[in-house]
Amino acid sequence: MLMKTTLLHAAGFTAISLALATGAAAADKNAAPASTPVGITLVDVTNAGDKFLWRRLGDATGNPLYFYDKDETTGKSSCNDECAKEFPPLLASATAVASGDWSVVARADGAKQWAYQGRPLYRYSGKDPTAEPPGRRGGRAGGPEALSDPASSVNTPKQGWRRAAFTPESTTPTPSGIELQSLAVANGYGFISSTNHMVTYVLKTPPKDTARWAPVYAPAVARPIGDFTLATREDGTTQWAYKGQRLYTFSGDYSDTDLNGILAEKDAKPALAFEHYTPPSVAVDILPYRGPVMTNAKGLSLYTVSRYKLQYGGRHARDGYHASYAVAKLVGTRGCTADCLKDYRPLVAPANAQPSGFWEVVARADGSKQWAYKGSALYTFAGDKKPGDIQGNNRHEVMYGDKEGKRDLSVTGGDNAAAAREMAGSGLYWHLVTFFN
Repeated sequence: MLMKTTLLHAAGFTAISLALATGAAAADKNAAPASTPVGITLVDVTNAGDKFLWRRLGDATGNPLYFYDKDETTGKSSCNDECAKEFPPLLASATAVASGDWSVVARADGAKQWAYQGRPLYRYSGKDPTAEPPGRRGGRAGGPEALSDPASSVNTPKQGWRRAAFTPESTTPTPSGIELQSLAVANGYGFISSTNHMVTYVLKTPPKDTARWAPVYAPAVARPIGDFTLATREDGTTQWAYKGQRLYTFSGDYSDTDLNGILAEKDAKPALAFEHYTPPSVAVDILPYRGPVMTNAKGLSLYTVSRYKLQYGGRHARDGYHASYAVAKLVGTRGCTADCLKDYRPLVAPANAQPSGFWEVVARADGSKQWAYKGSALYTFAGDKKPGDIQGNNRHEVMYGDKEGKRDLSVTGGDNAAAAREMAGSGLYWHLVTFFN
């Protein structure tokens, strides 16, 4: 996937569009491999306060995938016959190709099975007692923090099984002073400097404004490791290079959530080890004073809808608002039906669309398909007329219960629709798609 920078003039200011063109990656020998194969998703596990805890692997619909302890040392599947009925293997197609941490293993019956970091992956045929209940943000009675450790015995439907965590940092070699980290605004896992915790960039040519670009220096005793090599500078110092391209940090970044360097140099790109899938019809705009905003192919802002939650301050700041995956899945496409569709239009997914990474394909009541990001179905707003418009942001819909049950308040009140009808009121909240690690 290649980040292509263009300029959009809208609403009296300039926005930068980062079109994420999935088909261009093959032409770039330095392109980062995909974080997951087609059909395998990523899901963020959060606590009751929506604090990120860890990231797990999911099937096409986001259901947890599992490791079997007996496979850990062999790299082969030890689950067959009755075991495979309870824990069906995650099968790979005949044309599946290994890449990065992903491999394909042969089962005893000749079928192919996906493996992550050498460990075969499985689904679970029953109801996982540790799964997040719909509409809740945490785990079971032990509390949401019980899910904070993916290796915990809490995270299993049966002894000897564990939820599969996505941990690229455990297999990606990095030199001292450089760390691999999830970079939501860069749509993948990239490298940051341990010294100042800023994103590192690769540049094909030396930067024009050398005062704003700092080389990522390597110690005199440094040695190449993994895809990292050493480059000697004109002054005799040594600089780290990744896949043959020199690494820099940009003084215009103020945290590891900034990616302002791509605006300063035409050929600057974040140094990524893995890149998340994004549908070809989706792009990212950087709006002044607001940060990155997800858009459709025409540059119109995309929105999510979730149950309203009381929140003081920071809602409009970057990473100031987001809903948990469990809540997002509960709302699903039910968050916008009937008259709502006059204002908010679903981001349609083509008939052959396949889920991958944070993207899932969800079905609407009429049978049409819609894209969902991190569990939330995505929409455009009818009142947005040009790129940069965000008229659909920060809108509320108050929903009141009624004795006859004419409204399905389970979408806001939880799975217990009868109890929800007795509530004085509840609401849905519309917000721009936020990027958070």
